[in-house]
Amino acid sequence: MSSDSKGPWKPSDRVAGLLFVDFDGMAADPDDVISDGLDGGYRDRTEALREVLRDPHEDPAGRFLACVALTRWGDKSGYDAVVRAAGDPESVPWRGASYDRLHGQDDTFGVLADAVGDSVDMVEERGTAADRLRAVEALLSIADRVQFDRHIGSLLRRDDVAACLPALQAAVTRGVTRLTEQPPSYDLGLQLALMVSAAHRVDPAWAQGMARDLIAAQPGERALRELGEGMEDA
Repeated sequence: MSSDSKGPWKPSDRVAGLLFVDFDGMAADPDDVISDGLDGGYRDRTEALREVLRDPHEDPAGRFLACVALTRWGDKSGYDAVVRAAGDPESVPWRGASYDRLHGQDDTFGVLADAVGDSVDMVEERGTAADRLRAVEALLSIADRVQFDRHIGSLLRRDDVAACLPALQAAVTRGVTRLTEQPPSYDLGLQLALMVSAAHRVDPAWAQGMARDLIAAQPGERALRELGEGMEDA
């Protein structure tokens, strides 16, 4: 994946054959396999990856990779898994399967955000636009609780923000309160600033008021810089 893995991990033979071998039978990185699968190869591996995702005995990191692949390919089962994970993020078994370079903390939800956001190019082919939107909304709803960092931007296309605005606004409001009471160890302020800036394109009055509240909560330099640039460009 795009983030650093903390410690050695070896996929099961089943996962290795599906995501560590390309469509020509050569060893490959999962990111490359997932990307190559967009051209139609996904059809040959989708059902097997669904089985991996459903298998409680499969290694959690393998199930996570299966979820990322299916989601990026616009598959309903991937979106459904994202929604379930967002429903109880603290207990998801694959938390810790991917760590970011900046904070050294779990960024599995950030990786899923990229997969959901980027999969917009597949939903017409797969007939899963509504499923994707449910996943966008589910992830935005927990943006005050888990680390996304700049990955949250993958969920902030104008049409997605417009469709999920109540969920975004509620998460930002909770997040600002959290910053004033018990800030997390990751950069929550940046996530909130990105969301407020994106909302400015849809609901400028709300965004301007929330930006003032966020600034008052002392969100950090990255957040202040993002607000300054994002609100000005909106």
